[in-house]
Amino acid sequence: MSSISSNRIPSLDGLRAISILLVIASHAAFLFGFSSFYNVGDLGVRVFFAISGFLITGLLIRELDKTDKINLVKFYFRRTLRIFPPYYFFLLIFVLLAVAGKVQISLAQFLPVFTYTSNYIFPGDWNLDHAWSLSVEEQFYVIYPGFLVLFGRRTIEWLLGLSLLICPIVRFADFHVFSHLQPIWITKGFHANLDTLAIGCLLALKHKSLHENRLYRQMLSSKFMFAVPVLLVAVNAQIDYAGLNLGLLFSLNNILIALTIDWAVTHHANVAGKILNSRPFVFIGMMSYSIYLWQQPFLLNLGAFVDRYLNPDLSSKHFAFPYSLFAFALCCGVSYFVVEKYSLKLRNYGEKVFFARRPKLINPKPVGA
Repeated sequence: MSSISSNRIPSLDGLRAISILLVIASHAAFLFGFSSFYNVGDLGVRVFFAISGFLITGLLIRELDKTDKINLVKFYFRRTLRIFPPYYFFLLIFVLLAVAGKVQISLAQFLPVFTYTSNYIFPGDWNLDHAWSLSVEEQFYVIYPGFLVLFGRRTIEWLLGLSLLICPIVRFADFHVFSHLQPIWITKGFHANLDTLAIGCLLALKHKSLHENRLYRQMLSSKFMFAVPVLLVAVNAQIDYAGLNLGLLFSLNNILIALTIDWAVTHHANVAGKILNSRPFVFIGMMSYSIYLWQQPFLLNLGAFVDRYLNPDLSSKHFAFPYSLFAFALCCGVSYFVVEKYSLKLRNYGEKVFFARRPKLINPKPVGA
């Protein structure tokens, strides 16, 4: 059985590592002219979404089972100090670069990124475009826990299941009504990605009952489960972000992602699990947030910067790669080891100060009573 009830779920860091490597591979592919490889980056992001739904729901229902309530103030306190410091540190650097005239980004382009709305209002700058997925996740964090508290576990399961049916229809309709305008929300909007988040949420909510089902356990233990991630990549490669693909293939993708996550978490002692839980994969997975923030500017833009300012005689994009890699590693290191780790320490301290349970004081009986 999996360790879903433990504080750190096996294989999730490894899956995050694979997801961020897929994102990097898809963006780096443009350097070498393989634009058709771009789909794998979108797959990596969707795996992130499903993991977020799975992990956050697991945390919330464990608290609900333990205390019969969910402390929303504590939840948002924890999420704020987990997400905001690295994100706004990244944005601060680009604000300073814009003020210094090193990058051409206007206030209008910064606004949707600062307000976590860039999945509906396209910022139009490569350095910031990847923030759309972080907007989707932040909107999920804002909305979902309150709904779980308001409606309860049973109703939220029905609502999440309903979203799996409705979202493909909405995406299909969105494409046919608005595709001529090419709005970002057709594929990047919260409503367009809700079912990917929902499949992760449902996996956590139904995890116990699924694993009590003999047929499901047999399927998950089958040697043919190794084919599921392969099938996932194959299905993802067929998505062309138009028409029925936005419905049927995205939905199939979601199911295969959920199966892959549950298989990896449950059978973390097999060959694939040992790889996912190895030190390199866990390390990359733990750094995946900082890596995701910083990979986009450096993979494509720093090459042009180096070519133009450091060695104008060498115009090859490939020449700049070592410089890009060094600067990328430096920024990721500062973001993770300084900003992220410090903010997590601050979160742990604040949690003890503001949310620690204080024992009730019992007045001693007076002497002789």
